Amino acid sequence: MKRWWLEITLKSDLCAATGDSEQAVTNMKTALEHGLPIIPAKRLKGCLLNEGKEIVSNGFAAPTELADLFGRPGASHPARLHIGDAHIYRIPGFLLGKERADGDVVLENYEKELRELIRHPELGEDLAERLLTRLRTRTAIDKELKTAQKTTLRTMQVVPRGIVFRSLLELSDAQDQAEPQLLKWCVKALRHVGLGITRGYGEVSCTLTEYVPHEQDAAKSSGIPKDFPGENAMEYEIELQNPVLFSGSRGLYEDCCDYIPGSAIMGALAAMYIADHGLGADAHQDEAFSKIFLRDGVCFGNGFLKAAAGGQDRTFYPAPAFLALEKRGEGRLINRLDTDGENERRKEITGQVAFDWRDDTVYLADVDKEVRLHHERPKDRGIGHAVNDRLQAGAVDMGQFFSYMCISGGQRFSGVIRGNAGDLRELAACLEKRDWNLRLGRSRTAEYGNARICLFPARGGQQEAISDRWVLWLLSPMVFAGEGCPGEAPEQEHLERQIRKRLGCSVEIRDTILKYTRIGGYNGKWNLPLPQYTALAPGSVICIKTGEKLCASQLEAEFWGDMAGRGCGQVKALPWEEIPESMKNYHKIAVDSREAVEKDEPAAQGILVSELEAYREQENQREAQRREAMSIQASLPSAVTIEQLIALMEEHEEYSYTELKREIDMIRDEQKKLKTQEFLKPCEGKMHEFIYFYLLNSKWSARGEAVGNGKQRK
Repeated sequence: MKRWWLEITLKSDLCAATGDSEQAVTNMKTALEHGLPIIPAKRLKGCLLNEGKEIVSNGFAAPTELADLFGRPGASHPARLHIGDAHIYRIPGFLLGKERADGDVVLENYEKELRELIRHPELGEDLAERLLTRLRTRTAIDKELKTAQKTTLRTMQVVPRGIVFRSLLELSDAQDQAEPQLLKWCVKALRHVGLGITRGYGEVSCTLTEYVPHEQDAAKSSGIPKDFPGENAMEYEIELQNPVLFSGSRGLYEDCCDYIPGSAIMGALAAMYIADHGLGADAHQDEAFSKIFLRDGVCFGNGFLKAAAGGQDRTFYPAPAFLALEKRGEGRLINRLDTDGENERRKEITGQVAFDWRDDTVYLADVDKEVRLHHERPKDRGIGHAVNDRLQAGAVDMGQFFSYMCISGGQRFSGVIRGNAGDLRELAACLEKRDWNLRLGRSRTAEYGNARICLFPARGGQQEAISDRWVLWLLSPMVFAGEGCPGEAPEQEHLERQIRKRLGCSVEIRDTILKYTRIGGYNGKWNLPLPQYTALAPGSVICIKTGEKLCASQLEAEFWGDMAGRGCGQVKALPWEEIPESMKNYHKIAVDSREAVEKDEPAAQGILVSELEAYREQENQREAQRREAMSIQASLPSAVTIEQLIALMEEHEEYSYTELKREIDMIRDEQKKLKTQEFLKPCEGKMHEFIYFYLLNSKWSARGEAVGNGKQRK
């Protein structure tokens, strides 16, 4: 895999619109990340692809070469070229209130700068957005009256010219270090990005430069564990660098699941394994590959939300069915396993939960999701926007607007991978070779799916509760595909049989609170749907009584039922004795997983944070000077004289009290000179800002006096 930086220099203001607006302020907002402008990768890929089509149309490259680089619609294999979001790399100093001689501000490591900015919430997103964006207005002209049409005024947020963006380009299976000729041509030909390119916006200049990697945080904390504990397991933590697309229960365009499916992790690692071992299309014939990925030799658990709550990191799981909220009143928690509350009116908990048994507290959280809007251009490149909704039914390839529901980037998810120690070491080696990066979900070649993973040996040696009565809480679907579906035969019998066989003790199911779902999927390799099965849904609860006392790890170390390799059958074991009869305390928290992942690290001031803090300090000083200047009352010269002094201050930014007094001493009218010198006396020893605001305030006071006297003083 080869990497290059795509540097984009703005020659004019740019608006990389996302479809968002701000009521009564902005009709079209540019793409932002915590107040910092970005150019989404989808936009860049579309622009580069459009230039590539022009190059192919003129006979300089073959269509197959373009398809190999950017991919084909509906193809089972992804494109070789992966494009990342373009982030700010170089900021002209004057945008941050610096003198032009001070030079530009360069952000060599954008991710570090962004994390530092998030760790300083007192700066706020508004400050960065205010400094690094501008508002531009435009209107339509009436063809007959030749004046502005009514109700056509539009305000567009833009990124000012002079800023340099940088996007990471990665080419898989590259044989040499040189850039592909077609990619170089596409970059060189790209001259406009964003909206309003025929109205002077979005002019850019693009170059490819050598990629110089930075030491990634994940590489510091990840590594191939030298020793695996007895259960042969690795815990993982995934931090999403971009939004991730996973289809939810209502489809890809309307819903997204609340976790990272184990099947997605399995698929990503399978692709790495195939590439590293050169298996190709015959991977299923390889014994090692078949054992790991096709015969559930390794179980890939789902990734669940991880965030700080109650002063420590906690993993949030799908809410158990025994827990509900009182339908009316203050939303008191109801324990359905407590028969006293069985008849109370209740509603299900739809979010994720984490328990703190010591404080009898249940924390509730929701996975952050967002809607992303996209625009597909018509096949005819002469049409610059989608027109499919304006044509008759049956029209094809005329472009369209569509949206995705996705998991927002910046969140953390944790889970477990269980299997043979040698197999786990092989998988860890695949990740280490790729600097602990992987891509998940759909649309992975641009804007979506980039993630960073850390691996840790499974925690062991902790003191655990021992009991013979357990509440098994399903964290992922449980399916018994080989022994009939739930509803055709009692699923309790299959579970009892597995527990007896694996743990070697008798078991009796005492109570259940079950929910059902359907599990299936789609195999992109062969373009075929997977079989559909009815399964117990996450959150289902099964209460068991075992013939001998067990610890929680004995039950949680197993993935029960079938399809365990895809993460099905993962459970959480809760001792019956520890479940309180009533749960009245709970907290719903707003999750900020990026802040949580950095909280224990030593503070390292980023250059962007330093510049923003310096600018804010300047603003505070100017405000203090303004307030002090406006509070001083003095004998005023004429408004014309004051305006002349203001013009001098605006023309010469280096002017202080000394330079201004020198100009006043040159006034020939002695009376006017003395009065002006007396007027300027409060500014002695003050800063430029104080003098400027003092003059502005005095100008309006002088005009007010002149109006009151019925004449303009001379």
